[in-house]
Amino acid sequence: MPKGLTYTDAVKLLGGSGPLITIADNLLGGALSVATAGGSDVALSLFDAKAEAIRLGHQVAAKLSDSVRGLGRYDRTVRLQAAHGVLVVTAFFEALDVCLTEAGLGSPEFTRDEQLRLSGVVSSPVAATNLVGFLKDSPIPVPAPERGYDQLLAELTAWFALTRTKAQVFLNGLAILADADETTQRTVAQSLERAPERAAARYDESVRRLALEIPEFGFWLRQLEDRATARGLEALEVALHETTSQRGPQRQRAALATAYRAVLDRPILGGDAGDVLIPSLATAYIDPRFRVRPAGPGARPAEESWWDTADPRGDFAGFLATYLTTPQAAEAPMVLLGHPGAGKSSLTRILAARLPAADYLVVRVALRDVRAEAEIQDQIEQALRTTIGETVSWADLTRDADGAMPVLLLDGFDELLQVTGIHQSDYLHRVAAFQERESTLGRPVAVMVTSRVAVADRARLPTGALAVRLEAFDDAQVARWLEIWNSINPDRRPVPLAALHRFPDLAAQPLLLLMLALYDASGHRLPDEENLDTGQLYERLLSEFARREVRRLHPGLAESHLPALIDAELLRLSVVAFAMFHRLRLWATTEELDRDLAGLGLHPATPARTEDFRTPLTAGQEMVGRFFFIQRAQARQDDRTLQTYEFLHATFGEYLIARLVVQAVRDAAARSQARSLHIGPANDDDLLQSLLGFTPLTTRATILPFITELLRRPDPAQTREWLVDRLRTAVTRPQYTERRYQPIDKRIDHWMATYSFNLMLLTLACGGPLPASELFQHAKDPAAWLRDTSLQWRAAVPSGIWLDTVATITVSREWTTDSRRDLILNPGEECDGGMLWSHNFAPDSEEAGWAPGGVFSDYFELAPALNSMRLSGALSDDMLRSALDPLLRRLPDTVLSVVIQGPGELEPVAASLIRMFLASSLADEPAALLTAYERAVRTVARFGWRAPDLEPGDREPNTEAILRSLTRDAHRLSPPDVVRLVDGIIRHGYGDPGLVVACLAGLPDDTPGLGDLRDA
Repeated sequence: MPKGLTYTDAVKLLGGSGPLITIADNLLGGALSVATAGGSDVALSLFDAKAEAIRLGHQVAAKLSDSVRGLGRYDRTVRLQAAHGVLVVTAFFEALDVCLTEAGLGSPEFTRDEQLRLSGVVSSPVAATNLVGFLKDSPIPVPAPERGYDQLLAELTAWFALTRTKAQVFLNGLAILADADETTQRTVAQSLERAPERAAARYDESVRRLALEIPEFGFWLRQLEDRATARGLEALEVALHETTSQRGPQRQRAALATAYRAVLDRPILGGDAGDVLIPSLATAYIDPRFRVRPAGPGARPAEESWWDTADPRGDFAGFLATYLTTPQAAEAPMVLLGHPGAGKSSLTRILAARLPAADYLVVRVALRDVRAEAEIQDQIEQALRTTIGETVSWADLTRDADGAMPVLLLDGFDELLQVTGIHQSDYLHRVAAFQERESTLGRPVAVMVTSRVAVADRARLPTGALAVRLEAFDDAQVARWLEIWNSINPDRRPVPLAALHRFPDLAAQPLLLLMLALYDASGHRLPDEENLDTGQLYERLLSEFARREVRRLHPGLAESHLPALIDAELLRLSVVAFAMFHRLRLWATTEELDRDLAGLGLHPATPARTEDFRTPLTAGQEMVGRFFFIQRAQARQDDRTLQTYEFLHATFGEYLIARLVVQAVRDAAARSQARSLHIGPANDDDLLQSLLGFTPLTTRATILPFITELLRRPDPAQTREWLVDRLRTAVTRPQYTERRYQPIDKRIDHWMATYSFNLMLLTLACGGPLPASELFQHAKDPAAWLRDTSLQWRAAVPSGIWLDTVATITVSREWTTDSRRDLILNPGEECDGGMLWSHNFAPDSEEAGWAPGGVFSDYFELAPALNSMRLSGALSDDMLRSALDPLLRRLPDTVLSVVIQGPGELEPVAASLIRMFLASSLADEPAALLTAYERAVRTVARFGWRAPDLEPGDREPNTEAILRSLTRDAHRLSPPDVVRLVDGIIRHGYGDPGLVVACLAGLPDDTPGLGDLRDA
């Protein structure tokens, strides 16, 4: 939030010492006697100060335009904000006059006699001191760019209300009110209640009147004409020219302005676009929608939820005009955030060109081109030399600014973080410290810093900073941009708006929107048919841009040779995508790309010429430098230029990964040299092993859907057959071969498990279920083999990715036709298999036919089983173990034993008891409650053999638990059912007599079988 300005500061900034301040100083200093003459001097002085404060306010409003004419930008800004503070206090006193007059206590002018009549005796001098002290030193809300005018009025109204309260306490101490009847006092109180709203209305009237002659007041009122579809911040330039001092800039500032201005007429995209006309930056730049929030320590601008309280806005030019005409701009940096391709750098270029040189000294610093480790002032001076070709001292430049306010545009903070790896979390605090130093030296400077949203959490925002996030284009902006494009290329078929609506994620980002328009303008119409999916669009887009590059590199090439070269271009792009994917990042360095490309035997497509003395481009530099949809981040460190690369849209890389994987699978499955990728040995799956042994394909959410889409066109049956064969080999006879391609370090066992895990995902992507019996055809227990394999997968795959993956796979426990246990991945419906499956009792086995009531156990040791779960450390295991902890401690045998509830239906004893407890506690319907008790009784009726030391009549914990529960629920069941349940328990001699009696106590005496139970 901006710092409020006190009335005292405002008057001093306007070059005077107002009467209110003089009287306040006297009051607070004790110079006036509040004890003599009944304290009338206090009242008279205060009323004199009020009248003079109103007079001062009117004088300021009348002469304000003349007093700020010709001032430097920052001095003018400060003077106008001071005038705003005076107007606020004036508005309050004017409203107070109206309220008192309305209550019959005098006219707004207050003659001397009326003041004497009002004063009388001051009953509480402290009240007067509190009032004038508050008026003198209380911070007054000020205009701020992140707040609308309505919010400013609301804050001023709250300030007026607090001032009214203090004034009312003072007025109540005057003799004329203290001695008045209740009706008069009530009338005054009611009138004063309306003072805050009246003061706000007076203030609003004054500001709107001043806005007619002083543009800044119009900015604060949000009167600047601005729409979401405005172009090139033209409205900002026009508005700021209305406030300009008309001073001619000195030489270096003029040179900077000329250099920045020239950028407006340059195409938004460099390079050869053929006969397609590319619009200029000024023409094509659409003012963005945005959100803004005050930031500081604890801010989380990288999180989407942090922005929920900030509504999208479309008045970007007005917002900037307000920001640049309030002192807040010089107190802390503004951080401009956006996704790749959102137009952050273009915005800084537009701003540098639009701000009037007469009032603003703009320096744009491309952080990629200056030393990352340098101090901010050194970075500025490096940028100045690059822009105007001469060495200029920052101190000299600002000293000669002649009132122009310095504005620094630091573009690409995220590149420092991403490229250098230097700990730069304090960079924004260093910027704020730089601003504080410059302000202290009389050179206040506004600073804007751009960064990608994704890395915003790696920097601490200083107190007072503003966070601004550029929003994606809405439909109106897309339509406006397309209108501009079509008007620039009138001889071509207009790009259809409906086609862009088919791909909103791409069309919403300016640079990606340009990519779509270029594709369409190249003769490949953007399809608007509903059956075209994103993958098909990406294939067309990427192939077309690869075709353009091949044509550029090989002019005159026969058409028949194009497909192979296009495929080679896309292959290299896919390796670039894998470089980012394996490193779990959205970017990769030049060195990483070179190493990966070399590891797969890929070299620059254009060999270096021997007569060229320049350092030849590496394979990585050559590859990414040709495609504008790959963004280059750059920084200079230790006199070296470091670069990283990322796709403008992450799904480009994800599609390329899917494309290469599917192509490699099909080539291997077809065993055809005609479609071979010619990389590495001729082993069928050598390329797949190189690519798929490091990172699970489910690490990125969209890769597997792309793969599924590609694999299922055309008939995937042959591909699936090959995948199953390779997967069978990978999980039964895994082999590891040392390879040159090593994007990351990986344990050998984890490499082999990750490879087979990815083959499993690819097999499922072909469609249909994957049974364990298909992989382990000759195993006596295929399910056990797949279970052990899944444990290897789980060990190799990061836990979060593992859980995300298994959440998408249905696992069914079934039986093969020859009665072997089977696990089937991704079947149509889930089948658990039950405890028969767990104990390996086939449906046709003798055990499956055991009569209900039987209890058995595999006698596994509980302590080692729990230790195994502790050793695994899996959160899911820990949660389930902790949930069962009460049973494990009190009734451990119930977890180890199983009861036969019906033909083929097995259930752990613990499950029977838990079902009963829940049915009782949650008040299930009587029928469900009875069923739960019957199952529990059937369990304990045969469970006594697990307690051989118990004698007939001894307390046994399981039956005790049932009887206590049944005692509470007896009234919910029919008496005969209660008798039957109790009989099922005690006939085996384990029912506690006291509990049995309590359970039967409330039953009617004529209940069938009750007498026999009581006799027993």
